Amino acid sequence: MSSLRVLLLSIFALIVLVSCTQSSNLVAHNRGDYLGWEEIVQSGNLDESILTTITFYLKHRDVEEMKEMVKAVSYPKSQSYGKYLSREEVAKFVSQPQDVIEKVLSWIYQKGVPQENVELLHTKDVIKVRNLTPSMIESMMSVPLVLYKHNTKHITLARSPYHYILPDEISQHVDLVRGVSDFPIISSRNRPSHYVNSKAKLVERDAEKMKTKASLPPPYISMAQGVDKSILVTFIPSCHNANVSFTLPPCSDFPPAVDLVQQLAVPFYNTDTDVFFQTSMPECFITEGTPVWCTLTLDVDNYLPLNYSLNLIYTDSSQSPLAQWGYAVVASPMQIPQTVKALYNIPEGYRVTNFSFTQSVAEFEQQYYSEDDLYLFFSEMGLPTDTIVDIVGPNLLPIGIEANLDIQYIMGIGVGVETVFWSIAANSTAEIDDILSWAVAISNTANPPIVNSLSYGMTEGNVDTYLGNGYLKRSDQEFMKLALMGITIIIADGDDGASDLGGPPMGTSTCKPLHADWPSQSPYVTSVGATMVTPFAEPICYLNTYEGGINCEHNPLGEIPTSMESGLFWTTGGGYSNTSTPLDFQVNISKTYLSKLQQIGAMPPAGYFNPNGRPYPDIATVGHNLYITYNGSWMPVDGTSASAPIFGGIVSLLNDIRLNANKPPLGFLNPLIYAIYNEYPEAYNDVVYGNNRCGGVGDFPECCPYGYTAVPGWDAITGVGTPNFEVLSRVILRY
Repeated sequence: MSSLRVLLLSIFALIVLVSCTQSSNLVAHNRGDYLGWEEIVQSGNLDESILTTITFYLKHRDVEEMKEMVKAVSYPKSQSYGKYLSREEVAKFVSQPQDVIEKVLSWIYQKGVPQENVELLHTKDVIKVRNLTPSMIESMMSVPLVLYKHNTKHITLARSPYHYILPDEISQHVDLVRGVSDFPIISSRNRPSHYVNSKAKLVERDAEKMKTKASLPPPYISMAQGVDKSILVTFIPSCHNANVSFTLPPCSDFPPAVDLVQQLAVPFYNTDTDVFFQTSMPECFITEGTPVWCTLTLDVDNYLPLNYSLNLIYTDSSQSPLAQWGYAVVASPMQIPQTVKALYNIPEGYRVTNFSFTQSVAEFEQQYYSEDDLYLFFSEMGLPTDTIVDIVGPNLLPIGIEANLDIQYIMGIGVGVETVFWSIAANSTAEIDDILSWAVAISNTANPPIVNSLSYGMTEGNVDTYLGNGYLKRSDQEFMKLALMGITIIIADGDDGASDLGGPPMGTSTCKPLHADWPSQSPYVTSVGATMVTPFAEPICYLNTYEGGINCEHNPLGEIPTSMESGLFWTTGGGYSNTSTPLDFQVNISKTYLSKLQQIGAMPPAGYFNPNGRPYPDIATVGHNLYITYNGSWMPVDGTSASAPIFGGIVSLLNDIRLNANKPPLGFLNPLIYAIYNEYPEAYNDVVYGNNRCGGVGDFPECCPYGYTAVPGWDAITGVGTPNFEVLSRVILRY
C-alpha cells in the first residue's frame, strides 16, 4: 500500500472519529471491558487489511402472523398440523417486500461495498457483508473502530466501543447488526465434567480461606464428589501454628508432618448403614504458586446421601480439628446407553429403519469431537459402527469433552440415525458465529437436520447486554422460523440452578430476582432439565423417622432432579422467564404448579420471580454420571449437556415411527408434549422430590434462599417428567 493511500485512509478515519464523537447520538457501551477484550490499537490507526464480516438482520414482515402460523402447523388439534413450510415458503412468508430489501442493498452498495461481498440469504431476511475494511465500517455505521485483543486468547478483532448508528430510513427495516458493536464471549457456559480436572485451581482459590488466628485450624476441603461407589476428595492440609505447607510430606516444613487422614461419611437419612470410616495416607502434590494439596478416595455404597468430613493425624499423634464438606455427597453407578434405554423403556437393540432424516448436535466454543473416540464408544457399547456422520464446519484439535458427550449420546440413543456434527467457527477475526447465526444457517439449509440438540446458552438478562440490543428478540423469531419448517430445537436448561449462578457474562451472582437461562426461556424451543437415578425418589425418604420417614435404600430406582442439596456438585436449571411469556398450553399448567407451591409453603416471594413468564423446562432426562470416551479413555460426565442429546436421540426414534407411518415429523415439540401430558400422563415418569435453589459461583457451591420445588405433576425443575418411550411410541401415532 502506498504511503499516500495510508495517509488518506488515516485522515478519513480521523474525520469519521471526530464526526462520530461530536454526534449527540453516539452512545458508548462497555461490553468489551466486561468480556475481557482490551484495546490495543486506537481508532484511526487500524490497518486496512483487517477485514470484518457484518450481518444485517432485516425486520420480519409480520411477527404476529408468524406466531399464528407456528400454532397452525405445530398444534396437534390444528387442521394444518404437520403441514410445514419449505425454505422458499418461509422466505415468502417472513421477508420484507422486495423494494425494502433493494433499498437496504442499495444503501450498502452506495457505501462502496462490492456486490460480490454481499450475500442475501435464501430466507431473504439476513444480509451478510464480507471483507469490510475498518474505514468502510466506520463510514457505514457512523462509529469509530478500535482493534481489540482478548486477554486470555490470541484473538484480535475490530469493533466499536459505541453502539452503531444507522440512517433512519435504513434502521426502520433492521432489527440488529452483528459484527460492529458486539463482542464474542470467550467463556464456556456448561461444564460437562463436574469433577474439576484442574484441582490445583481449586487449591489456589481456597488457599486464602486457610488464613486464621487458630493455632491449629481444620484442613480445607476443596471438593468432595461422588462417583461409582466412591467419594473423591481434594483438600488442603493444615499445619500447626496456622500454616499451610509447601513441601512434601505435608507440614514437614512446619512440623509435625501429616501422617494419616481419617475420613468419615454418615448417611443423612434412614438406611441400614451407620457410617463409612477409613484411615489412610493421602496422595499429595505441589503445584507452583499453591500450597500442598492432597487427594483421597473413600469407598461407600451407591445412592446414599452422605455427610462427609475428615481430619488429619500428625506424626506426633496429635490431630487436627474436623473439616466438614458443607453439602451432601452421593455416589452413583455409571450410566451408559443401555441403562438409559432401560430407564425409559426403549427396546434394547432398537434401530431406526427410516433413513430420510438426520439429527444434529450443534457445537460452539471450539468444541470438536474425536472420530476414534466415537468408534471406541460404539464398539465397547455394542452399538453399530456404520452410522454416517456428516461434518458441517471445522472439526479440529483439541478434542472437547462437550462435543464427545453430545455426539456419543445422541447417536447412542438415536441408533442408526445419520447425524450431523454442526460446528460453529469461533476463532476467526473475520466472522464470529453464535446461536443466532446457527439458527439462521439451519433455516437457510436445503435439507436441514430435523432434530437439533444444543448444550449452550447464558442468562437471559445478559443476552442483549453482551451480544447486542435486540439479539434475544430476534433469536425467538429465528426459532419460530425453524418451527414453521418442522425443525425440533432441544436446549439444555443450564447447570447452575434457578438463578443461573456462576457470574457474568454467562451467569449471574445474585438471587433476586431469580434469573432464567437463555435460550431455554424461549417459548419456541424444547427445554430439557436433568435428573439423577436413585431409590430415594419420594419425599418420604427424606423425613426423619419421628416424622414418618422410611428407609428407601432398597426401593426401586426412580429419579430426582440433579442438585447440590441431593449430593451433586451442580444443580439443574429451571424456572420462569423475566422476558418472555408462555404459549397458551402452558398457562393453566403453570397456574396449577404455583398453586401447589403456595399450598406447601414453597412459593418464592414476590419480587423473586415472574409468575407470568414462560416456565421451563418442558421435560427432563438423566444427566448424571454418563460414561463417555475421551482421548481413548473412559470418564464420567455430568450436566444438562448430557440430558439434551439423550432426549434428542429419543425424539429421533419417535420421528422414525411417525415417518414409517407416513406421518410428518414431530417438529416444534412443545404443543405435542403438553397435549400428551393432558391426555396420556402415563407417557411421562413423574419426578416429585427436589429443588434447584443452589448453583455455583466460581466453581464453588452457592445457595439462594429460594428456588423451585418438584411436586406431583408438571414443575419448574423437570417439566412434565422424564419420557416413557413405550407409551410415547404408541400415542404419537394418534396425532
